[in-house]
Amino acid sequence: MPSQNLPKPNLPGQKPQDNSSQSNVAVPPSAAPNQSGPQSVFEQKPMQIRQTQVVPGGLSRENPGGTPPNMTVAAPKSSLEDSLKKPEPPKQQPLPSRPSGPLGQVTLSNDKPSAPVATVPTQVKDGVSSTPETPDKPQVTAPAQSPAPVPSAQATSPVTNSIAAAPASTSSTAAPVSAPQKSEKGGGILAKIKSLPKPVMIGAALLVAFLITSLLFSLFKPKTSTSSSSKTTTKSSSTNKSASNSANVSGDSTAPATTITYWGLWEDSQILKEVIADFESKNPTIKIDYRKQSHRDYRERLQQAIASGNGPDIFRYHVAWVPMLSADLSAMPSSIMTVAEYKQIFYPTAYNNLQVGGNIVGIPLMYDGLALFYNKEMLKTANIDVPTTWAELRTAANKLTVPANVSERQAGNITRAGLAIGNAGNVDHFSDILALLIIQNGGNPAEAGSQYVKDAITFYTNFIKQDKIWSDRLANSTTAFARGDVAMIFAPSWRAHDIKNLNPNLDFAVARVPQLDTQKPAAWATFWAEGVSAKSKSRDAAWSFLKYLSTPEVLRKFYNDASQYRAFGEIYPRTDMAAELQGNPLVASYVADAPLAKSWYMSSFTHDNGLNDQIIKYYEDAVNAVLSSTNVEKALETTVTGVNSVLAKYSSK
Repeated sequence: MPSQNLPKPNLPGQKPQDNSSQSNVAVPPSAAPNQSGPQSVFEQKPMQIRQTQVVPGGLSRENPGGTPPNMTVAAPKSSLEDSLKKPEPPKQQPLPSRPSGPLGQVTLSNDKPSAPVATVPTQVKDGVSSTPETPDKPQVTAPAQSPAPVPSAQATSPVTNSIAAAPASTSSTAAPVSAPQKSEKGGGILAKIKSLPKPVMIGAALLVAFLITSLLFSLFKPKTSTSSSSKTTTKSSSTNKSASNSANVSGDSTAPATTITYWGLWEDSQILKEVIADFESKNPTIKIDYRKQSHRDYRERLQQAIASGNGPDIFRYHVAWVPMLSADLSAMPSSIMTVAEYKQIFYPTAYNNLQVGGNIVGIPLMYDGLALFYNKEMLKTANIDVPTTWAELRTAANKLTVPANVSERQAGNITRAGLAIGNAGNVDHFSDILALLIIQNGGNPAEAGSQYVKDAITFYTNFIKQDKIWSDRLANSTTAFARGDVAMIFAPSWRAHDIKNLNPNLDFAVARVPQLDTQKPAAWATFWAEGVSAKSKSRDAAWSFLKYLSTPEVLRKFYNDASQYRAFGEIYPRTDMAAELQGNPLVASYVADAPLAKSWYMSSFTHDNGLNDQIIKYYEDAVNAVLSSTNVEKALETTVTGVNSVLAKYSSK
């Protein structure tokens, strides 16, 4: 193997080696596919020799930090249905007519009167009734051949019935009215009226006109007023219903609420309580039903619920689950956030992994990755600086391992380990560490048979095979670190809470991951995001809620509320909030590495029982085979077949 030509780390009591004159020869990755078989990245090629620093443990370093490609999956339907439809107002039912006094049997026009209509006296001339041109000044005109009789209740009855029977219109003609009959006795009341003085006759005529007008107005007023009131009430009721329907969209608290079901994983409802209450107060027509789920079989239960139509509107999922959930994820509408805005707000790994066919399918509310935890007292006692490269890390791990003599470690009786690394059994996040090494080495974990992957596995397992700085007889790495049985471990930020719970008095710190090439650094990301179900009937409202949750104000609220229960809250996923956490010694390293972090389907502890867990198992078998003295190429044969099969299975979904 290429590592045979590389210097071993300096052990206690050994004379430091002079490596200044050594050089490595690198073959660019583009040349690898043209070879008939695996070619060592250290093989010499003309005109490609360059001076580099010494590479520890057999890792190739050409093109370190290469980006593993995302799998191409079918894009989900991007069309979104309107979630908050404005309900149609109920059809107005006509009110039944009510009898109003003596006009109860009269059918009025359906026209809506703008105001009560005052009825004016009708003149009768030659058997035809007509309306005077000036109704505000009623007049009475007597027939040409005989004086008008004094009106009485009987005399006015024919006129009243004639008007009531006529249609309520503005026409000047009405039904014929029978003319008054002459008295049989020539010297009767008519003669007496003629004998009266003219002023008296005029006054009497005016009085009669006034009485007739008052009588007609009093007869028509009840019906007209009732009809107008009834129709006005109906119109008011219709207006109120329309306003109520508009309130369903504008936020009227009396309108029926849309309930958004939200499945979470790690956060208790207490942490989200105030944030949800604030959102609901600003959006009275939306209610959030948050339900914390168990991580056991979560992915399967989630997809089964969505398929049955009973799934949540919003749910949390791991960034490495996108290929498995591609058909279940709704695309974020551009009205919520454009792709350009998304790229500007969140770290690059969010867009690179939370999209299908160019459509954004998730909003991260947190960020996490991999960092180096170290025991401050142990490094200080050994006078060791915090390692920044893998060469420095390997040397420091050897110095910190007790007993110091390698020959005494052969039996596996390690009192204290220098670094938890090298196997797949009790290194809690071995797959993340191995994937980081492959990526920093310029490889792609999807190409398990490449020389880059072979060198990474060789380097990883040599921490146990050659250096004996870790043992499978120790507790799992997190527990061993909390107990003081190991000086350094790799872990995501949430492990800090576990360590503090196990040993509150442990004095430890967190540093950025070491690099193979400090000129081309690369880090590892593993975090969760929130998505919207493709089957949700309230997708617009759900995306609006997620946008609200991702605002700086709400993220700060999350962080501060969570800090009341644990050492710190979730690391901010936004680039514009990075400076706010740079002063926190436990999370600053994750924030510093976030802009250059990459992710793939080797994220540990996602409990997906699918894409990640299956690929991790194939790499676990390869690591165990190498530790059992199997040739690395032979050990990776099954891994190559298995990884390709898993990728094909989930990329076709």
